[in-house]
Amino acid sequence: MPRKPKIRKRLAGLSRLTVYYYINQDELIAKIKKSVFTETAAVDPGEILHHLIKKAEKNWHRGDLWQNYLLDLIITAENPFALACEKMILSPQSSLYQAALQDLKILQKLLDLTAREILSSGQENKSFSQFRFLKNDYQPAPAAPSSRKSDHFQQEVPDLQAELRQSLEQLNKYYNQQGAGQLNKYQAFLWNGSHALRPVKNLDPVNFTDLLGYEKQQQQLIANTHNFIENGAAHNVLLYGESGTGKSSSVKAVLNKFSPQGLRLLEINSGQIKELPDILEYLSQRGLKFLIFMDDLSFEEFETEYKHLKNIMEGGIEARPENVLFYATSNRRHLVQEKWQSRESEVHEREMMNERLSLAERFGLTILFNTPDQQEYLEIVRGLAEREGIDLPTAILEEKALKYQMRNSGQSGRTARQFIESLQQN
Repeated sequence: MPRKPKIRKRLAGLSRLTVYYYINQDELIAKIKKSVFTETAAVDPGEILHHLIKKAEKNWHRGDLWQNYLLDLIITAENPFALACEKMILSPQSSLYQAALQDLKILQKLLDLTAREILSSGQENKSFSQFRFLKNDYQPAPAAPSSRKSDHFQQEVPDLQAELRQSLEQLNKYYNQQGAGQLNKYQAFLWNGSHALRPVKNLDPVNFTDLLGYEKQQQQLIANTHNFIENGAAHNVLLYGESGTGKSSSVKAVLNKFSPQGLRLLEINSGQIKELPDILEYLSQRGLKFLIFMDDLSFEEFETEYKHLKNIMEGGIEARPENVLFYATSNRRHLVQEKWQSRESEVHEREMMNERLSLAERFGLTILFNTPDQQEYLEIVRGLAEREGIDLPTAILEEKALKYQMRNSGQSGRTARQFIESLQQN
């Protein structure tokens, strides 16, 4: 069969997709089909090439532009098959699995094509000559390691050009372990207020080797999260202590540690607490594990949102989904501000105290990040200096570190890090 009719026949197969039918609605796919099947007003192949390059640069995809584009559409699918796999490994005998198998037969034939073949298949394109410069080993512009999304993309996605049944088995497991749609591309999300997640595209890559000190506290957090991932007994966690002691960084580090095992994080603010019923309903329908993260959580005595939060966490008629835990950081141990005047005005002081302490009690694990003493502060400084290759005699380094903390915000891990950064700038 001549080259162009063969390509057109494979593209025509997209109309027979079922669970992956949404691929037909993709903007670029629609333009390619228009270019191939429309005699007049064909789409400029340069526009298609621009779109392919733009996608490759955005996601740092290496290799053939067309194959990576189509593969990305398949991998990030959020269709009935992908969502079902996210919750459980589907049986090959199930109707949904068989429907996906038929779709993959069609898609594999398209994955065998190259960008040069796709671009040259339009009605107006007579040959491949104008696209001879295209290679199947496209290399995007250099990017910072933390933004190279294709490192995850290239290493962990299934090989869909392998034997058909093996490919679908890999895809089944991939959706189950890494989630469907945005969940397999991003680790952290914000709630956009419209019953949907908004991905955090530049997540802090901090890990526990970056956080010196507080090893005992970090091990408590790691153990609790590990139990959660493994469906064991796990608690909502409150990390409290002075500012700059590494509470928020520890939560981000635990996410980075366990995200390959299917952990995701959703950060909300106090103004979104009333939306938690909708948030929990949404997360309960997904197959991965979620931490709902509330950073710097605290309430003034006149605020009533804490009552809503405590009922959702524990005590309300609706149970918290098994795939969700609450992790919060705060400078306050009891979360709700207390004033002596309030105690004096309350007739039943003990009842008032119990009411305001009841939210903190919903966190089964409370971890204290206390301000380091001078020795601990200097240990952190020495560790950071060694890691960054700062060559100063220990006595001089410590003298400078103590003077720096006196001029700035006191002894903390954050101050130690800022001190080291100041040395690097000089």
